[in-house]
Amino acid sequence: MLSALEPVVSALRHHLVTFVGGGFLAIAAAYAVFHEGALSLVLLDVFLLVLVGIALLWDGFRTFDESPSPRRTELVAAGTLLFAVFGALFAGWAVVLVELRLGRSVDYLQIGLLGFTIGGAVGAVIGHIYASLSAKNREATRLSRAMDSSMDGIAVIEDGEHVYVNDAYAELYDFPSPDLLEGESWFRLYTSESLATIERDVIPKLTEQRYWRGRLTGRRADGTTFPKEVTSSAVENGHVIVVRDVSTQRQREQRIQVLNRVLRHNLRNTFTVIQGHANLLAEKAPELAQDHVEPIRNEITDLLATADKARGLEQTLEGPTEVQQIDPSEAVRTVVDRATATYPSASIHSHVEESGLQAVDARIVEALNELVDNAVEHAPCPDPTVEVAVETVETGGTSRLEFTVVDDGQGIPEADRRAIIDGEETPLEHGSGLGLWLVNWIVSNTGGDISFAQPRSGGTEVTITYGDDESQAADGLGQLATA
Repeated sequence: MLSALEPVVSALRHHLVTFVGGGFLAIAAAYAVFHEGALSLVLLDVFLLVLVGIALLWDGFRTFDESPSPRRTELVAAGTLLFAVFGALFAGWAVVLVELRLGRSVDYLQIGLLGFTIGGAVGAVIGHIYASLSAKNREATRLSRAMDSSMDGIAVIEDGEHVYVNDAYAELYDFPSPDLLEGESWFRLYTSESLATIERDVIPKLTEQRYWRGRLTGRRADGTTFPKEVTSSAVENGHVIVVRDVSTQRQREQRIQVLNRVLRHNLRNTFTVIQGHANLLAEKAPELAQDHVEPIRNEITDLLATADKARGLEQTLEGPTEVQQIDPSEAVRTVVDRATATYPSASIHSHVEESGLQAVDARIVEALNELVDNAVEHAPCPDPTVEVAVETVETGGTSRLEFTVVDDGQGIPEADRRAIIDGEETPLEHGSGLGLWLVNWIVSNTGGDISFAQPRSGGTEVTITYGDDESQAADGLGQLATA
């Protein structure tokens, strides 16, 4: 029985403001019908009450679809009724004082109605204000709890000082309590070298794009230092910092780099020896060259090309910290000119939007080159067609910069695409090479997104998308720039 009434009760709670507005109109109608006096005066008496009732009806229907929670309607309805009753009582008390002081007879109902109307209007406004403040407070509380429970160090900086620090942030710098950092300058947590980097690179980047991410060296309370990954986002009056200790991660990366270089060097030497013996075998036994020696040569060539690509990948991802910018149309023309010279049998076309394009990271050229190489080298025919394009796309009031590479080949295997999109390789799903990974990492490191599609005519369409940063390049860092 109770469960059957729950939908009815819920509907009533959502429509409380509507019911209160209807009640105001009903009171106005009753007053107009039963109160004696000239019609014009009666209408004047109920005019404000009718306006308040209509406003409450409109607000009740408007907010029913916008707010699924009944809390707001309950607060507004309660405030309206409470203050309306208080206004009527206050008006009645004032009438009594007037009669006692001046000895004049006053229309209790008329003055009470006016007090009821004004009190209801004031109560509705106060209810709205309280509901809004309450909602903001609950949101701030939820956000604060989420930040407090985060495993990463999070701090809010205003005027160069910490105004909020979570437990993980204080622990990262070896402070026993977040309270010890609040009100303290954030510069004390960095080495002099990192402070120079902040002044030279971080502040300008935050001013232009309101976002920076990189590695700096932190200083703990006892003076020891440690490498940390810092993400900083500019907000209205300062910026938010997310910090993560990467000491173990950096050691692991350094070990991987050493192993990578050693293995690549040893493999190249080994492949060179194998290639020399294969060439000698082809000279001594020509009858074995086609069926046995040539496959060995091809595999060695592919493996050496992969080793060279790995070295290029390392150089690209560990390149200079200073970002070089390039005009998107110039990037496409550079890619097309190179591909035309490298693959004379292929048809390489371009489609370029010549004006109004935002500059992008110059590493996009390397990514586009890799996509074109992949399209041509894996094409089933000797004269493939590849189109490279760039344009600005408007969607929902926002603009995006889109690079596309379209070919007429057999398409990228599903396993390769899934590995790139998911961001990891498994024993059963692994990419066939480093090319797409290079593209994905460049796009990710330059703030873009990559997607794959298969046109109806066949082949593959790869799209690299960059959001519009112009809307974010407003006032920059705010107080940080002057801190």
